[in-house]
Amino acid sequence: MRKYGLIIIAIISLAVLAYGQIQWKNKSQAAGVEAREAEAKLKQKEKEEREALIQGLKPENNQQQPLLDYLRYRSLTQDKVIVSLVGSNGTAGTGASISAKTWTARLEKSLRADLDEAKTLRFMNHGHEGYSTEDLLEGKKIEEVIKDNPDLVIFETSLINNHYQSISLQQTEKDLENIMAKWQKELPNAKILMLSPNPVASSEMKNSLGLSYLDYMKASENVIEKNRWTYLNSKTGMEKKLEEQNLRLADILTNDNIHPNDRGHQIWFEVLQDYFKQKQDM
Repeated sequence: MRKYGLIIIAIISLAVLAYGQIQWKNKSQAAGVEAREAEAKLKQKEKEEREALIQGLKPENNQQQPLLDYLRYRSLTQDKVIVSLVGSNGTAGTGASISAKTWTARLEKSLRADLDEAKTLRFMNHGHEGYSTEDLLEGKKIEEVIKDNPDLVIFETSLINNHYQSISLQQTEKDLENIMAKWQKELPNAKILMLSPNPVASSEMKNSLGLSYLDYMKASENVIEKNRWTYLNSKTGMEKKLEEQNLRLADILTNDNIHPNDRGHQIWFEVLQDYFKQKQDM
């Protein structure tokens, strides 16, 4: 009898263990199903939030959209975002001690930090020392920008060199119109931001035509206003920053009193950084 009792106990124990394993397996499966359902819900929520963000950032729904939001929209809807820069000494980084301290490098670093999604953000720099608007056209630098197929073009207008080379105001205006016409035709979906060059100490000095840097600034702004191009007056913006920070113009220029030094490039970057976050005028 004792032998049969032990057998019965063993059978009962095995049954209990089997039942327990079945229950544990069922619970594990249920937990797995719940985890997968929770993960699917989370992914769906993230997808919906991303889609809502994209819809909210659509340029056609935001006529006064800041440039930063425009680039954020592009980064969410494209594999890559390209910013092309073109101009003369300021864009080339003349005056900065190292490339990382130029306004262009600082702007790229700032945009990468602001745009978490822009892992494929590319900066293409076509700045050339000593280039005037004529040089940009004759050197096919405008075509190089077109080949980039950029989402944003930042065009520093090279007026310091136009003044230095005594290019007429009429020719300067014509060059600006030709440059913009090429881009507007070949890059209809790109935004184009025109920048004035930096302030210089000799802004009232006359060239061989009897014209000052300020005359070139005024002529360029007249043609820009006439054509309603998007424009940022870097000169005025930097001068305002100097006043706010209690700095002199000499503090931000190299010994030639023309090109920005490291601090000057920092100030120029700050002007651009502020502008990228501002709503744009209609």
